[in-house]
Amino acid sequence: MMLEYLSSGWGLQFMRAFATSITAAVFSFSLSILIGIALSLWAGSRFKGASTLVKTYTYIFRSLPDILLLILLFYSIDGFIQSAVKFAFGTPDIRISPLVPGIIATSIVLGAYSTELLKAGWAEIPAGQNEAARSLGLSGLQSLLLITMPQVYRKMIPHFGSLWLISMKETALLSVIGISDVVRTASLGARSTGAPFTFYGIAIFIFIAFAVASSKVFRRLEIKSRRTAGAV
Repeated sequence: MMLEYLSSGWGLQFMRAFATSITAAVFSFSLSILIGIALSLWAGSRFKGASTLVKTYTYIFRSLPDILLLILLFYSIDGFIQSAVKFAFGTPDIRISPLVPGIIATSIVLGAYSTELLKAGWAEIPAGQNEAARSLGLSGLQSLLLITMPQVYRKMIPHFGSLWLISMKETALLSVIGISDVVRTASLGARSTGAPFTFYGIAIFIFIAFAVASSKVFRRLEIKSRRTAGAV
């Protein structure tokens, strides 16, 4: 039964949906890491109130339901982008793919989790290492890139793996705002064919297979990182 549906055109639909989901996951994951790095550095800086603002951001976005935040952010960001395009080009006819504000909204939500992870990783790095780097003539940026970041990376690989899986799972929420991801495709197939167990079963299989493959990749990265650290 499943093979019949897949061979009748739904297989191609699921392939396209998976491409959409993985694209959203890759960009959301990458942007959330950048947000986490930026806010972690800002929280540890000397700017007055920076730490409080970062704590407020992480508290809000980790406390409220993701779907509520995603919907609010999606429509806010979508409206802002359309206004910016109209202002820049003088026409409201240019439409932006809903995937763009969807990715931005998801990144902002995931950025709260990324920030907390990176703050914890940074806290485990002895402050004396930066002082030693300065005494060797390294600048603050060089110390960050050559000494601090590699250590944070090694400590955070398992957590990054979890964040990566969350990024993929968060793409399921994109179906709520009309993006043709894996879950939306499964929902459409279930309604049009009257075979919900088959189509949602396919979606479940896709997510589980993705999780298994991703876990193996991050496990290899963790092992490689430990070997590199041991060689140094």
